[in-house]
Amino acid sequence: MNKETIKKEFSGILLGVIAFFYIGSLLFYYPGDAGHLSELRWFEFFGRQAMEVVGDLKNPFGIFGARLSDLLICNFLGYVSIIPGLAIAYWGWSMARLKSLKPPLFFTIYTVFMALVLATMFGLSTAPFGDLMAGTVGRMLAAFLSTVIGFTGAWILLIALGVGASLIAVRLLGEQIRHLASSVGGAVNAFRARYAKRPDERRGDRSVAASNPRKKRRASQSRASDAPLSAEVPEPVYDDGELIMPSSPSSMHYVQSEPEPVNGSEQDDEPEITIREAVHEKEADLDKRRLKVRTRDQVPYRFPSIDLLQRTRDEDEYVDQSLLDESKNKLLEKLRIYKIEVLRISATVGPRVTLFELELAPDVKVSKITSLENDLAMAMAARGIRIIAPIPGKNAVGVEIPHGKPKTVWMRSVLQVEKFKNTRLTLPVVLGRTIANEVYIDDLAAMPHLLIAGATGAGKSVGINVMLTSLLYSCSPDKIKLVLIDPKRVELFHYQSLKKHFLVKFQGLDEQIITEPAKAVYALRSVVKEMELRYMRLEQAGVRNIADFNRKIPDEALPYLVVVIDELADLMITAGKEVEEPITRLAQLARAVGIHLIVATQRPSVDIITGIIKANFPARIAFQVASKVDSRTILDGSGADQLLGNGDMLYQPATQPKPERIQCPYISSAEVEAITSFIGSQDGLKQPYELPKPDVNEKISSFSPGGAGDRGARDAMFEDAANLVVMHQQGSVSLLQRRLKLGFSRAARIMDQLEAAAIVGAADGSKPREVLIDNRDSLELLLRNIDEE
Repeated sequence: MNKETIKKEFSGILLGVIAFFYIGSLLFYYPGDAGHLSELRWFEFFGRQAMEVVGDLKNPFGIFGARLSDLLICNFLGYVSIIPGLAIAYWGWSMARLKSLKPPLFFTIYTVFMALVLATMFGLSTAPFGDLMAGTVGRMLAAFLSTVIGFTGAWILLIALGVGASLIAVRLLGEQIRHLASSVGGAVNAFRARYAKRPDERRGDRSVAASNPRKKRRASQSRASDAPLSAEVPEPVYDDGELIMPSSPSSMHYVQSEPEPVNGSEQDDEPEITIREAVHEKEADLDKRRLKVRTRDQVPYRFPSIDLLQRTRDEDEYVDQSLLDESKNKLLEKLRIYKIEVLRISATVGPRVTLFELELAPDVKVSKITSLENDLAMAMAARGIRIIAPIPGKNAVGVEIPHGKPKTVWMRSVLQVEKFKNTRLTLPVVLGRTIANEVYIDDLAAMPHLLIAGATGAGKSVGINVMLTSLLYSCSPDKIKLVLIDPKRVELFHYQSLKKHFLVKFQGLDEQIITEPAKAVYALRSVVKEMELRYMRLEQAGVRNIADFNRKIPDEALPYLVVVIDELADLMITAGKEVEEPITRLAQLARAVGIHLIVATQRPSVDIITGIIKANFPARIAFQVASKVDSRTILDGSGADQLLGNGDMLYQPATQPKPERIQCPYISSAEVEAITSFIGSQDGLKQPYELPKPDVNEKISSFSPGGAGDRGARDAMFEDAANLVVMHQQGSVSLLQRRLKLGFSRAARIMDQLEAAAIVGAADGSKPREVLIDNRDSLELLLRNIDEE
């Protein structure tokens, strides 16, 4: 070996050590080391002070490694600076193997070029780790390109450069890459072949080779086949009772026996479970969008920061395979009892339930498995089992089973995603996460109205807060206005802080969040009047909907109006048809002019969710309800009675045949208060949005400010007369005269008071008046509310 060869090999080894030091220093970069290094001058590596600093460093490569990593990561190309270190290692390998140095030169150019491209890409991204990956140079190049050719143009250029450089590198270095891959592959195969034998065989080989080297070849030949040898004995031949060919060991010869087939009954014929991978939403920082805007009247407005929502730790996405296998075995065992054959089974693990997708044999009827809901629930010892037969768009039946590790979906986690940040929906509302862990966002403008039902504590009010928060994070005060009706008085009071920005004003009413049933009717009729005026404006502009109007006349753009009713049952009991009529008109006509309803109730019965209301609300959400009857009322099918509560819901969009199971995110009252207080602390709009006063000729006498419904003006026989007409379901002056022994004038005056209180309808000639209250319970609640007023 000549000196030149030794020199090259030594240089190769030295470059390999340098590459190891270079890459290791960057991988162990610690930001806190910069503070310790600031105590030393740049050339100071020795002395007592340097020894003390070394003890405080986290980087295992000492002062030089810490300085190198801080310089390259903070001031050069960030963590992407590791890529050129691969070129140094390639140089060392080529020199040590005495290879040509032309490929390392090409590879070095390629790595430096790709490092610049990747650093610029990370500089353009909004990922939280983008700064560390890009470094100063990457951020500078990203800013330069985005300024010159724009954000989209920069991405297109960088992707084209990266793909082109990679194709050229593969063409130039293809032979070297194949040679390196074959070398590594050959070494791995040799290692596996050597250690694939059993330990006793390896010991036998070593003993044979040690005792007699000649036997080594025989031992290797005897292991040429792993199949056992069996003796084949020739059958004896007899002639007149004499044995002609005896069966002796000397006549035996050995043949290789075939392995015996395994009995099919002993094999495990159960289908293996396939775990579907959950959707990983790309995170995005909402605070890096345009947060400051100016309203139409030139008032600055700032969107709320995502930091107002609670920051939670990341949930562990570990899937317990043993629990899944246990649930699968119980499920298949129960189905096998009823002779239901399953060909394939897959599982999707959601926040609170696991969806098992079963592909059944062709001869199994779907109706056969749907009747086993209660039997499967008993076998699995779980509540809330739901069967989807079949899953829309799939040749499979779904069985949703609650798992033992429920996860809470937080509001921050569903807003801090790329899908919400870059959404192009008009009125985006976040509904939660699906079983596949995908964030589900829908457009309220396309629904166009939403009906929500669920038992007390199931999550209706939290769901409404989630939707309103989604609108506040995505829409400015110029885009939407809110009409909030809260008969329970305690659910929506936090939004009072939005009165200068998002809440509308009513002519004649001081309140902007309506809590009294009488004023709720007045507010709804004001919205109906607004709808009619908007249609007139659309007709004059010659357009069909609010989007076309706002594009055609941007200076007179109309805001979208979102009407939220937190408890419909209380309004229907106290006001009956006076509430149903405006809600029905709005549901039928208001979509085109940008008015949308969100109506919630905890009593999904047919007298609350009437057929007219239900027909005009194609999009519905069902939280947990008490019975299958309630589930059919809201969803036209069962399933809501099997939900788990605490935000577990079924969402039925207008475009799908079956509902989607979603876990609604949780947002606390403190978070809602923080968001509304932040918005309320800003300067309010100069001109609040005011709704028109309803027409006087409508039947709103008792539901308008100062109406004739107060207790002091009522007759002493008012309650007796109310009970009488509700009991007979007939309202007439002559009935009051006969039964209560009253004169005509007094009976007529009491009848007018009953009409003002919405107990009976208006006079219709000589016909009896229509009674608007169905039963005594509803009447007692109405009278109690009137007394409180």
